[in-house]
Amino acid sequence: LDRVPHPVPFHEGALLPLRGKIHRFVFARKRETGGVVQCSQSKTGFPELRVSGHVEHAPRRLRDWLFEEARRDLDGRIIHHSRKLGVTAKRIAVRDQSSRWGSCSTTGVLSFSWRLILAPPFVLDYVAAHEIAHIVEMNHGPKFWALVESTMPRMQEAKLWLQRYGLDLHRYGPAERKSG
Repeated sequence: LDRVPHPVPFHEGALLPLRGKIHRFVFARKRETGGVVQCSQSKTGFPELRVSGHVEHAPRRLRDWLFEEARRDLDGRIIHHSRKLGVTAKRIAVRDQSSRWGSCSTTGVLSFSWRLILAPPFVLDYVAAHEIAHIVEMNHGPKFWALVESTMPRMQEAKLWLQRYGLDLHRYGPAERKSG
């Protein structure tokens, strides 16, 4: 528990990563054209994630948008790695997972943590490659790692990034988690 990072809830002005780059969370307070969440440059130096609508719904709206962005990025990378390995995932799910970045069921259903969208793109790409490789090899033996590396040359760099910074991604969320 000493390693669990201090939470960063989705409150006005909070700084959080998106695809590895820090953004400021801002309430737009009124509906802006172009969607519920907008990415825009700001005068403060950080790009902004501008969430429109009622303030009390903004954290949930941001979370929902991050889930959608994670799904979109993962869909693209799963298609890429599936083609390279000649396999197909049965279904892809994005969830609020606390103990795994991804998983592959014996039936070919892939599940991923939404927090992968917070990491640099090569990290999300690695987890997608890792899980799609499990459709071929349901273990972590030498054949499995060779498959992952064949489709993801930055595998070692991504694994190291997750070891160093992965736990920190669990600090971000729509509300402070209760302990106990």
